[in-house]
Amino acid sequence: MATDNNLPFEMTTDALNDWLQSLSSLPNTQAAHQLGQALKQLKEQKYPASELFPVLINLTPLTLHFSTSLSSILSSDTQHSDKVFKLAKLSMQLPRQLALLFCQLVESKGLAAGVLQTCIYYAFQLMGYSLRCYNLFYEMPSTSLWKKSASLYKLAVENDCLAQPQTTKLAEFKAQLTIESVLKRNLLFTILAPTLFKTDEISHFFQLANDSAHLLEISVNRDTHDFGFYWDLKSDIPPCPAKKNYRSLPENFMALNTTRISHELQLGTISTQLSPSTQNKLALMLSGYRQVFGSIIPGLPSSSKLIAGFNSICAYLQEQNKLSKISQLSSQLPETSNHDFNLSLVPLEHQRNVFDADRRPFTKQQNLGKGVNLLKTPNKSYLIAESRGLECWTGDIVLLYKEQHPVSLAIIRQQSFSELSNANHFLLEHLSGSCNIYSIVNSSIDTNALLVGENSDNPQVFLAAGKYVIDSKIPLTIGKSLHLIACIESNNFFARFKFSFS
Repeated sequence: MATDNNLPFEMTTDALNDWLQSLSSLPNTQAAHQLGQALKQLKEQKYPASELFPVLINLTPLTLHFSTSLSSILSSDTQHSDKVFKLAKLSMQLPRQLALLFCQLVESKGLAAGVLQTCIYYAFQLMGYSLRCYNLFYEMPSTSLWKKSASLYKLAVENDCLAQPQTTKLAEFKAQLTIESVLKRNLLFTILAPTLFKTDEISHFFQLANDSAHLLEISVNRDTHDFGFYWDLKSDIPPCPAKKNYRSLPENFMALNTTRISHELQLGTISTQLSPSTQNKLALMLSGYRQVFGSIIPGLPSSSKLIAGFNSICAYLQEQNKLSKISQLSSQLPETSNHDFNLSLVPLEHQRNVFDADRRPFTKQQNLGKGVNLLKTPNKSYLIAESRGLECWTGDIVLLYKEQHPVSLAIIRQQSFSELSNANHFLLEHLSGSCNIYSIVNSSIDTNALLVGENSDNPQVFLAAGKYVIDSKIPLTIGKSLHLIACIESNNFFARFKFSFS
């Protein structure tokens, strides 16, 4: 019998049941903390699979119960206190830790076929509930869960058990009874991008994914061309929109086709508790925004310059700030001054285009972006940029600017090729609010923060792609700090947060 002094129970069914019974007399928060500690201790100890497997199965119901009860209480709390963040992390970590313990069992090798399938199935289920909590509290995606998911998927394929029916007594698992259907649920829930919506809708998103996972079509056939999303099975990145359309599937990628789900949402044959506007927005996104591309308003387009990519946008805005400061200094110099700083060559902004390359007071050649035509659509949330030579990626951030107009940010949500105009069309989701750039205090690297709607009720910040922690503070050179409250969006191009100044 394997025992450990730190573990609150012996590795037997009776001892475990007695300990679980003792938790029922404690307050939910205290009992959840004790369960979390037990899961950590189980991970640190090397127990034989024959002892660990039944313990993990028996711990699953309570793990789901505490995670769900904590998340339901905390999701209605808008105070963002330290206590709330700690409990939110606990509700996420409980199913995550248990999922990783099932993964640990899978990696131990030598499991019987039935036990292996059950471990993979339970791991995927618990990962799904952990992802639900990550989204409920607007945490950054867990890259380790997606890396483990890819490994489990490959193992299930090798053992030919993707479509094998699994037996479970848990009501939470009964909507998905195969490994493939659970995986589809997790994939669909993620590509619905729940953090772009309100907190009270995220649970409805999870239910939608539960009910509609069977409509998601997946394929690893490299001849697949018609798909709007994909999953890189070699990386730790969550599934995301395909960066380019109508190209063959790269090796070690999985194509995700959401056309059927979009169609059913548009028809209203899928029952959801989402608002009609949210349901329509989802249907539009899952269809690749075909309706928007097909409804361009005829008329003369407006011209603009477009800069793509976080670093390029930051470089441009920094130069804009320099030019603005030089222009201000030039206007403040006394006319009788004998000092010649050559600042008089830079007129005030209203007198000319300060980005005119022939008269710019910088020797370094700056990237001024590419010219595009902006086409209007009936949908006020989107516009379409048309260009014949522009190369951009779906999901990237772009900056639009033209003379006598304030700059604005947008995100490329989809792209298409127009045979009528023989040009690329980039569907842009415009971000309302003024755009400002600030430097981050960091002695080792030059980093910046792009703020949108700084003085509005919903200020947001774009940071370079990377790992950030909710409730952390990022100091700026202006003497303030960005308090990261919620991760709205994170991908290879940027990380986008709600924030407050502190």
